[in-house]
Parts: sequence; C-alpha cells; structure tokens
Amino acid sequence: MNKKEQHFNKCFALLSFLLVNLLLIACGEETAKPTSAINTPALGGGTSATSATKNVSLTFSYWGDEAEIQIDKKLIDLYERLHPGIKIISLYEKWENYFNRVEQDWIGDKAPDVMFLSYIPNYASKGILESLQPYIAKEKELDLNDFYPNLLEAFHYNNALYGLPRDNDTKVIYVNLRMFREAGLATPKAGWTLQDLREAAKKLTKRDENGNITQYGFAFEPDYWWQLYVWQLGGEVYDSFTSPEPPSKLLLNSPEALSGIHFYSDLINKDRVTPTYEQMNTSTEITQLFQDGKLAMAFGGHGKVPAFSQTPGLEWDVVPLPVGKQRVNVAGGAGYVIHKNSKNKAEAWELVKFLTGDLGEGLFMETGLLTPARQSIREDNIYLRNSKYNWQVFNEESKYGKRVAQFRSSNDVVKLIDTELESVWRGQKSPVEILSGLPAKIDPVLAKLKV
Repeated sequence: MNKKEQHFNKCFALLSFLLVNLLLIACGEETAKPTSAINTPALGGGTSATSATKNVSLTFSYWGDEAEIQIDKKLIDLYERLHPGIKIISLYEKWENYFNRVEQDWIGDKAPDVMFLSYIPNYASKGILESLQPYIAKEKELDLNDFYPNLLEAFHYNNALYGLPRDNDTKVIYVNLRMFREAGLATPKAGWTLQDLREAAKKLTKRDENGNITQYGFAFEPDYWWQLYVWQLGGEVYDSFTSPEPPSKLLLNSPEALSGIHFYSDLINKDRVTPTYEQMNTSTEITQLFQDGKLAMAFGGHGKVPAFSQTPGLEWDVVPLPVGKQRVNVAGGAGYVIHKNSKNKAEAWELVKFLTGDLGEGLFMETGLLTPARQSIREDNIYLRNSKYNWQVFNEESKYGKRVAQFRSSNDVVKLIDTELESVWRGQKSPVEILSGLPAKIDPVLAKLKV
C-alpha cells in the first residue's frame, strides 16, 4: 500500500469516527465514548484521547458566522468527550468587536487561553502571544510541512512561530453553468485572462426593454480586495517593510496599481456588467444574487460552497481567477494562538493541535465552509472526492497565494483607503483623481505608526 492510499484510508477511518461521534452529540448521548479509531497514533494532529489527571478549564475565544459557530460548538463538545478532565469555556464575539476585546477586555487574568486570531505579527510584537517553538520541538508527529508555506509564514514573528493556521482565504470565480451554456460560452479554464472575463461579463449581462439589468455578468467585492486587483496588474500596495513595523510609502499611484483599479471600476461604471457598489458591498449580497439566478460570475472564497450546494436547481462550478500581468491569489487567513497569560499552556497547546488537526480541520471541510491550511486534508478529504464541483481549483490557486500586508494598525490604514476609493467605485471620481493624491494622505499616517 503506497503512502497516498495509507493517507486515504486514514481519512476514511477518521471520517467514520467523526460522523459517529457527531451523531451521538446531536442525539444528546451523554454516555457516548470515543471509538478505538481515535487512539490510533497514525491519526495525529492532537486527536488522541487523554486521561486527564486534573480538572482544567480552558477559555477559547473566536468569531464567525452562524455556520462556523455551530461547528466550533461541536468541536468543543467533541474535545471535552475525548478529554474528560477538560472544560472549555467559549468566548464568542462578532468580528467587528473582536479585536477591540482582544486589546481592551481580554487582558491580564481575563485573557483567553486559546484565541482564534489573525494579524499575528502585530500581536506577537506586543508580547501577548506565546511562542509555539518550545511545544513544537517536543512533537514527533506534527508535520509543519503539511501547512502551506506562504500561509504558515504569516504566523511568524522574529523567526518564531506564534500560531497555526486554520484556513486559507483563497479566491475563485463561481460560475453559473446554465447561463454560460445559454450564452454559448465555454466554462473558463486556468490561464483565462482579465480581458476574457470582461468579454464574458458583457455577453452574460442581460437587460430588459428599458435597459434595466435583469442578469449581471459579474460581481466582485470592491472594499479590501482591491489589493488583489492591484497585484493582478503587477502593482504593489506599499514599499518593502518588516512586520509589524509599517511601510513608509503607499504605491497606489503607480501605473500598475492604477491599471488594476481602473479595470475593475470600468466593469461597474463603463461596461455596467456588475451590480452597483452598494449591492456588492458584502460577500453576503453577492452570494444571494448568485443563488437567486441573477448573477453569472461571482468572486469569492470557499465560504460560498455550502450555500450554493444547498440551492435547488443551481448549476454551478468554480474556476481560477483570471490572469492579468501575473497569476496571483491571496494567502491569508486566521488561526489559533496561545495567550501569553494563559495559566494552562500545556493544555492550551493540546487544544490548538486538535483544532488544526485531522478532526478540527476535517469537520470544517465536511461542511465545505473553508479551504484548509493543511494540504493533506484538502487533497484526501472524502467529502471533496465526492463533490460535484471542481474543488481542485482551490488547491491549485493556493499555490499562487500572496500575503496581504500586515503591520501595526494595517486594518485601519486599509479602511482609510477603502473610504477614499469609494468615490471611484460609485463613479463619482476617476481612479487617477483619487490614486494620484492618495500617498500624500496615507504616507503621513504610516509615519505616525512607526515607533
């Protein structure tokens, strides 16, 4: 039996165990016990059951939509069943308030033991995260090479690893197959270009006799992800810097950056093949348009898969992002860290291993909610093998991932730029009007962030 077959059999046994335990959880079976499969060392990923010698309470903070919350609750329940001496106390907070809680409320003896977190260099530089290096050094089965390197890199600070990633925010284009057939268009393949997307969007857009759009050709998220659009045309957002220290200069006035913003703003205001800025302001609105049969192509991440899979009569698939001057995607996501003030760091580490292991990542994969950070789970997951859509696209696109800049208060800087670009997306000002003067506004902000 070769290594690939062994890994597949491991995942099959793992999935069987997972489904049995989740059924027991759903039925409220308080006497449920782990099956023998969980004790197999080959499963790895912090999944082995332990006989706790003491009772320990761990606090675990996280954000997420309703679907993610339910999975986190199931994982917590499952972990407590596998570790009878461990009690996990959930600290849920909405995304918009989460990072304020991290910096203002969850401090000192109120700090969570384990946190779901992004912007790792920023928090590691403030001394609130525990380095994972001592724990990793003692592990015999944890294979860091199973994590995508460009994603794992985002969890480093000063050559030390401070967290393990849960997911990768890889972007793709969702396509309505029926609409493509009706327009006489072939499903796009790897290597299709931005110009191909533009021409397809024009052919896929439908209007009534009054010129009102009844079917949009394409929809994308203008806010935040303009960084990716700049990269596609060969531009950069900032000059070089070492996180968490901020960059010195904004580079959005370059010809390449201007081309990226210009291309996407033209789709809205010149070609009129997309919904308005207001209608594309959130991923949720784009998802709904696609589900309602009013949109032919939708930009987005793996989180749309469950919604589209459960929409009756919707024929869809995923294709790679179109290529501009370069083929590029996003490498980024959130993961799990241990707070420096945790009083139960050994137990916290076991929880982190579980959450990023076969069971933790596997349960998220069974729902189709995310693109895992680990290659083995993505490649051998049974759910994916039986999926009707071209899931390999996520795997392939991850290889072209590039990290979004993270530095001290980087999110605040991006929000400032979002505000400036809003008039471009609304068609009120041209890209050159905004981008030519933007560095003069942002560079002083960057300078104030330096320490």
